[in-house]
Amino acid sequence: MELSQCKERLDAWFSDKEPEMLSMLERIVNMDSFTNDAADVNKVGEVVTGWLAEAGFHTTKLPKKPAPADEQWMNGLGNVFSARTHSVECGPGVAFIGHMDTVFPAGTAGARPFRLDRAADRATGPGVTDMKAGIVQNMFVARALKELGLMDVPMTLTFSPDEELGSPSTTPILGEQLNGAQAVICTEPGYPGGGVTLERKGSGHMFLEIMGISAHAGRCYQDGASAILELAHKILAFDAYVDLDHDTTVNTGLVNGGTSANSVAPNASARIHITFKTLEAGRRLAEALRAETAKNHIPGTSSHISGGVRLPPLVPTPGVMKLF
Repeated sequence: MELSQCKERLDAWFSDKEPEMLSMLERIVNMDSFTNDAADVNKVGEVVTGWLAEAGFHTTKLPKKPAPADEQWMNGLGNVFSARTHSVECGPGVAFIGHMDTVFPAGTAGARPFRLDRAADRATGPGVTDMKAGIVQNMFVARALKELGLMDVPMTLTFSPDEELGSPSTTPILGEQLNGAQAVICTEPGYPGGGVTLERKGSGHMFLEIMGISAHAGRCYQDGASAILELAHKILAFDAYVDLDHDTTVNTGLVNGGTSANSVAPNASARIHITFKTLEAGRRLAEALRAETAKNHIPGTSSHISGGVRLPPLVPTPGVMKLF
Protein backbone atom coordinates (compact mmCIF):
# COMPACT_ATOMS: atom_id res chain seq x y z
CA MET A 1 0.00 0.00 0.00
CA GLU A 2 1.29 3.44 -0.92
CA LEU A 3 1.92 5.91 1.90
CA SER A 4 -0.68 8.25 0.44
CA GLN A 5 -3.27 5.47 0.77
CA CYS A 6 -2.20 4.83 4.36
CA LYS A 7 -2.64 8.51 5.11
CA GLU A 8 -6.11 8.54 3.61
CA ARG A 9 -7.19 5.60 5.76
CA LEU A 10 -5.68 7.14 8.89
CA ASP A 11 -7.31 10.49 8.19
CA ALA A 12 -10.64 8.77 7.82
CA TRP A 13 -10.17 6.81 11.06
CA PHE A 14 -9.26 9.96 13.01
CA SER A 15 -11.96 12.13 11.44
CA ASP A 16 -14.40 11.60 14.32
CA LYS A 17 -11.95 10.81 17.14
CA GLU A 18 -11.26 14.32 18.47
CA PRO A 19 -14.02 14.27 21.13
CA GLU A 20 -12.86 10.88 22.41
CA MET A 21 -9.22 11.96 22.45
CA LEU A 22 -10.02 15.17 24.33
CA SER A 23 -12.17 13.23 26.77
CA MET A 24 -9.31 10.86 27.55
CA LEU A 25 -6.88 13.78 27.82
CA GLU A 26 -9.19 15.55 30.27
CA ARG A 27 -9.58 12.38 32.30
CA ILE A 28 -5.88 11.73 32.83
CA VAL A 29 -4.88 15.41 33.22
CA ASN A 30 -7.39 15.58 36.05
CA MET A 31 -5.64 12.66 37.75
CA ASP A 32 -2.77 13.72 40.02
CA SER A 33 0.37 11.76 39.18
CA PHE A 34 3.27 13.36 41.04
CA THR A 35 6.32 11.15 40.55
CA ASN A 36 6.74 10.32 44.24
CA ASP A 37 3.09 9.30 44.64
CA ALA A 38 3.27 5.77 43.26
CA ALA A 39 -0.38 4.92 43.81
CA ASP A 40 -1.55 7.98 41.87
CA VAL A 41 0.85 7.32 38.99
CA ASN A 42 -0.26 3.69 38.81
CA LYS A 43 -3.90 4.75 38.59
CA VAL A 44 -3.06 6.56 35.35
CA GLY A 45 -1.38 3.40 34.09
CA GLU A 46 -4.48 1.37 34.88
CA VAL A 47 -6.74 3.78 32.98
CA VAL A 48 -4.47 3.89 29.95
CA THR A 49 -3.85 0.16 29.69
CA GLY A 50 -7.49 -0.57 30.47
CA TRP A 51 -8.50 1.39 27.38
CA LEU A 52 -5.88 -0.42 25.29
CA ALA A 53 -6.99 -3.80 26.62
CA GLU A 54 -10.50 -3.04 25.34
CA ALA A 55 -8.88 -2.47 21.93
CA GLY A 56 -7.35 -5.95 22.00
CA PHE A 57 -3.84 -5.13 23.26
CA HIS A 58 -2.05 -7.45 25.68
CA THR A 59 -1.47 -5.25 28.73
CA THR A 60 0.48 -5.67 31.93
CA LYS A 61 1.79 -3.85 34.98
CA LEU A 62 5.46 -4.81 34.97
CA PRO A 63 7.15 -5.79 38.24
CA LYS A 64 9.69 -3.37 39.64
CA LYS A 65 13.39 -4.10 39.80
CA PRO A 66 15.00 -4.19 43.26
CA ALA A 67 16.29 -0.74 44.15
CA PRO A 68 20.05 -0.25 44.67
CA ALA A 69 21.08 -0.82 48.27
CA ASP A 70 21.92 2.85 48.82
CA GLU A 71 18.79 4.16 47.08
CA GLN A 72 15.94 2.33 48.72
CA TRP A 73 13.68 5.34 48.12
CA MET A 74 13.27 4.05 44.55
CA ASN A 75 11.11 1.22 45.93
CA GLY A 76 8.44 3.84 46.49
CA LEU A 77 8.10 4.71 42.81
CA GLY A 78 5.33 3.46 40.54
CA ASN A 79 5.38 0.69 37.95
CA VAL A 80 6.00 0.61 34.23
CA PHE A 81 2.86 -0.35 32.31
CA SER A 82 2.97 -1.87 28.85
CA ALA A 83 0.66 -2.83 26.01
CA ARG A 84 1.55 -5.11 23.09
CA THR A 85 -0.11 -6.26 19.92
CA HIS A 86 1.85 -9.52 20.02
CA SER A 87 3.41 -11.77 22.64
CA VAL A 88 6.71 -10.84 24.25
CA GLU A 89 8.38 -13.64 22.29
CA CYS A 90 7.59 -11.83 19.02
CA GLY A 91 9.80 -8.92 20.05
CA PRO A 92 8.92 -5.24 20.55
CA GLY A 93 8.76 -4.30 16.86
CA VAL A 94 7.94 -0.60 16.76
CA ALA A 95 7.78 0.96 20.22
CA PHE A 96 5.91 4.03 21.43
CA ILE A 97 7.16 5.35 24.76
CA GLY A 98 5.88 7.97 27.18
CA HIS A 99 5.72 8.84 30.87
CA MET A 100 2.74 9.14 33.20
CA ASP A 101 4.33 11.16 36.03
CA THR A 102 4.32 14.93 36.39
CA VAL A 103 6.12 17.46 38.61
CA PHE A 104 2.85 18.63 40.20
CA PRO A 105 2.07 17.56 43.82
CA ALA A 106 -1.20 15.97 44.83
CA GLY A 107 -4.06 18.46 44.79
CA THR A 108 -2.86 20.40 41.74
CA ALA A 109 -5.34 18.73 39.39
CA GLY A 110 -8.19 19.69 41.67
CA ALA A 111 -6.96 23.25 42.03
CA ARG A 112 -6.53 23.91 38.32
CA PRO A 113 -8.09 21.10 36.28
CA PHE A 114 -8.08 20.54 32.55
CA ARG A 115 -9.47 23.44 30.55
CA LEU A 116 -10.04 23.66 26.81
CA ASP A 117 -10.17 27.13 25.29
CA ARG A 118 -11.57 26.63 21.80
CA ALA A 119 -11.16 30.29 20.85
CA ALA A 120 -7.44 30.20 21.65
CA ASP A 121 -7.04 26.60 20.41
CA ARG A 122 -5.33 25.84 23.68
CA ALA A 123 -5.65 23.24 26.43
CA THR A 124 -4.24 23.73 29.92
CA GLY A 125 -3.87 21.67 33.08
CA PRO A 126 -1.08 19.97 35.04
CA GLY A 127 0.94 17.76 32.71
CA VAL A 128 -1.26 18.43 29.68
CA THR A 129 1.78 18.86 27.45
CA ASP A 130 4.47 17.07 29.45
CA MET A 131 3.28 14.59 28.61
CA LYS A 132 -0.28 13.40 28.94
CA ALA A 133 -1.24 14.62 25.49
CA GLY A 134 1.65 12.51 24.22
CA ILE A 135 0.27 9.46 26.02
CA VAL A 136 -3.10 9.99 24.34
CA GLN A 137 -1.37 10.33 20.96
CA ASN A 138 0.41 7.02 21.43
CA MET A 139 -2.78 5.27 22.53
CA PHE A 140 -4.84 6.39 19.56
CA VAL A 141 -2.11 6.07 16.92
CA ALA A 142 -1.34 2.51 17.97
CA ARG A 143 -5.03 1.61 18.03
CA ALA A 144 -5.55 3.11 14.57
CA LEU A 145 -2.59 1.24 13.10
CA LYS A 146 -3.79 -1.99 14.70
CA GLU A 147 -7.43 -1.72 13.64
CA LEU A 148 -6.53 -0.70 10.10
CA GLY A 149 -3.87 -3.38 9.77
CA LEU A 150 -1.25 -0.86 8.67
CA MET A 151 1.60 -2.11 10.87
CA ASP A 152 3.07 -5.42 9.73
CA VAL A 153 5.32 -5.83 12.77
CA PRO A 154 4.49 -5.94 16.49
CA MET A 155 3.83 -2.73 18.37
CA THR A 156 4.81 -2.14 21.99
CA LEU A 157 3.69 0.78 24.14
CA THR A 158 5.34 1.57 27.46
CA PHE A 159 4.25 4.06 30.10
CA SER A 160 6.92 5.11 32.59
CA PRO A 161 6.33 6.26 36.20
CA ASP A 162 9.48 8.27 36.95
CA GLU A 163 10.75 10.21 33.94
CA GLU A 164 10.70 13.49 35.84
CA LEU A 165 13.41 12.03 38.11
CA GLY A 166 15.48 10.83 35.17
CA SER A 167 13.80 7.40 34.88
CA PRO A 168 15.95 5.72 37.56
CA SER A 169 13.73 2.67 37.95
CA THR A 170 12.39 2.63 34.40
CA THR A 171 15.62 2.64 32.39
CA PRO A 172 16.69 -0.97 33.09
CA ILE A 173 13.14 -2.22 32.49
CA LEU A 174 12.87 -0.49 29.12
CA GLY A 175 16.30 -1.87 28.26
CA GLU A 176 14.84 -5.35 28.60
CA GLN A 177 11.39 -4.71 27.14
CA LEU A 178 12.49 -2.77 24.07
CA ASN A 179 15.81 -4.41 23.24
CA GLY A 180 15.86 -5.14 19.51
CA ALA A 181 13.08 -2.71 18.61
CA GLN A 182 13.04 -1.65 14.97
CA ALA A 183 12.14 1.91 15.94
CA VAL A 184 11.31 3.76 19.15
CA ILE A 185 9.23 6.92 19.06
CA CYS A 186 8.60 9.18 22.04
CA THR A 187 5.81 11.77 22.02
CA GLU A 188 7.40 14.06 24.58
CA PRO A 189 6.87 17.62 23.26
CA GLY A 190 9.13 18.58 20.36
CA TYR A 191 9.78 22.09 19.17
CA PRO A 192 7.69 24.86 17.59
CA GLY A 193 7.09 24.33 13.92
CA GLY A 194 7.12 20.55 14.13
CA GLY A 195 10.69 20.15 15.34
CA VAL A 196 11.76 16.62 16.27
CA THR A 197 14.28 15.65 18.96
CA LEU A 198 17.02 13.44 17.55
CA GLU A 199 19.38 13.60 20.54
CA ARG A 200 19.15 14.34 24.23
CA LYS A 201 21.56 14.88 27.09
CA GLY A 202 21.94 12.17 29.68
CA SER A 203 21.01 12.77 33.29
CA GLY A 204 21.56 11.48 36.78
CA HIS A 205 20.42 11.99 40.33
CA MET A 206 22.54 11.90 43.46
CA PHE A 207 21.62 12.08 47.13
CA LEU A 208 24.02 13.66 49.61
CA GLU A 209 23.72 13.01 53.34
CA ILE A 210 25.86 14.77 55.96
CA MET A 211 26.09 14.05 59.68
CA GLY A 212 27.36 16.67 62.09
CA ILE A 213 27.40 17.29 65.84
CA SER A 214 24.58 19.11 67.55
CA ALA A 215 25.29 21.85 70.09
CA HIS A 216 23.57 24.92 71.47
CA ALA A 217 24.51 27.65 69.01
CA GLY A 218 24.63 30.41 71.63
CA ARG A 219 26.37 28.68 74.54
CA CYS A 220 28.39 25.83 73.07
CA TYR A 221 28.91 26.66 69.41
CA GLN A 222 32.48 25.39 69.51
CA ASP A 223 31.30 21.92 70.57
CA GLY A 224 29.22 21.45 67.46
CA ALA A 225 29.97 20.61 63.84
CA SER A 226 27.46 22.04 61.41
CA ALA A 227 26.25 19.64 58.74
CA ILE A 228 24.58 22.58 57.00
CA LEU A 229 27.84 24.51 56.82
CA GLU A 230 29.54 21.43 55.37
CA LEU A 231 26.70 21.16 52.85
CA ALA A 232 27.22 24.78 51.82
CA HIS A 233 30.88 24.09 51.04
CA LYS A 234 29.94 21.06 48.98
CA ILE A 235 27.23 22.88 47.03
CA LEU A 236 29.75 25.51 45.97
CA ALA A 237 32.27 22.80 45.07
CA PHE A 238 29.67 20.97 42.98
CA ASP A 239 28.68 24.19 41.23
CA ALA A 240 32.23 24.58 39.91
CA TYR A 241 31.56 21.64 37.56
CA VAL A 242 28.84 23.48 35.66
CA ASP A 243 30.08 23.89 32.07
CA LEU A 244 27.32 25.22 29.86
CA ASP A 245 29.59 25.39 26.82
CA HIS A 246 29.89 21.60 27.01
CA ASP A 247 26.27 20.93 28.03
CA THR A 248 27.20 19.96 31.59
CA THR A 249 25.02 21.02 34.50
CA VAL A 250 25.03 20.28 38.23
CA ASN A 251 22.00 21.51 40.13
CA THR A 252 21.49 21.15 43.87
CA GLY A 253 17.74 21.39 43.70
CA LEU A 254 16.54 20.23 47.13
CA VAL A 255 18.17 20.80 50.53
CA ASN A 256 17.14 19.92 54.04
CA GLY A 257 18.76 19.99 57.44
CA GLY A 258 19.02 21.14 61.01
CA THR A 259 16.72 20.93 64.00
CA SER A 260 16.31 24.56 65.10
CA ALA A 261 17.74 27.99 64.40
CA ASN A 262 19.64 28.08 67.70
CA SER A 263 21.17 24.61 67.31
CA VAL A 264 24.28 23.67 65.34
CA ALA A 265 22.87 21.41 62.62
CA PRO A 266 23.50 17.70 63.26
CA ASN A 267 22.25 16.68 59.81
CA ALA A 268 21.77 17.94 56.29
CA SER A 269 20.91 16.43 52.95
CA ALA A 270 20.57 17.45 49.33
CA ARG A 271 19.37 16.02 46.05
CA ILE A 272 21.52 16.83 43.05
CA HIS A 273 20.59 16.58 39.38
CA ILE A 274 23.27 16.31 36.70
CA THR A 275 23.13 16.43 32.90
CA PHE A 276 25.83 15.65 30.37
CA LYS A 277 26.45 15.21 26.65
CA THR A 278 28.09 11.78 26.62
CA LEU A 279 27.97 8.75 28.88
CA GLU A 280 31.70 9.05 29.56
CA ALA A 281 31.28 12.69 30.59
CA GLY A 282 28.43 11.72 32.90
CA ARG A 283 30.46 9.02 34.61
CA ARG A 284 33.40 11.40 35.06
CA LEU A 285 31.09 14.02 36.52
CA ALA A 286 29.54 11.59 39.00
CA GLU A 287 33.01 10.46 40.10
CA ALA A 288 34.09 14.09 40.51
CA LEU A 289 31.13 14.77 42.81
CA ARG A 290 31.97 11.67 44.83
CA ALA A 291 35.54 12.95 45.17
CA GLU A 292 34.27 16.35 46.32
CA THR A 293 32.03 14.63 48.85
CA ALA A 294 35.05 12.84 50.32
CA LYS A 295 36.71 16.17 51.08
CA ASN A 296 35.99 17.42 54.58
CA HIS A 297 35.65 21.16 55.26
CA ILE A 298 34.09 21.21 58.73
CA PRO A 299 35.88 18.97 61.27
CA GLY A 300 33.49 16.57 62.96
CA THR A 301 31.19 16.10 59.99
CA SER A 302 30.96 13.03 57.76
CA SER A 303 29.38 12.78 54.32
CA HIS A 304 27.95 10.11 52.05
CA ILE A 305 26.65 10.42 48.49
CA SER A 306 24.66 7.84 46.54
CA GLY A 307 23.23 7.62 43.05
CA GLY A 308 24.91 8.56 39.79
CA VAL A 309 24.16 8.29 36.09
CA ARG A 310 20.59 7.13 35.62
CA LEU A 311 19.56 7.99 32.06
CA PRO A 312 22.17 7.57 29.29
CA PRO A 313 22.20 10.24 26.58
CA LEU A 314 20.57 9.70 23.21
CA VAL A 315 23.28 10.02 20.61
CA PRO A 316 22.41 10.36 16.91
CA THR A 317 23.38 7.33 14.84
CA PRO A 318 22.97 6.48 11.15
CA GLY A 319 19.90 4.46 12.13
CA VAL A 320 18.38 7.40 13.98
CA MET A 321 18.96 9.70 11.01
CA LYS A 322 17.47 7.14 8.63
CA LEU A 323 14.33 6.90 10.78
CA PHE A 324 14.08 10.70 10.90
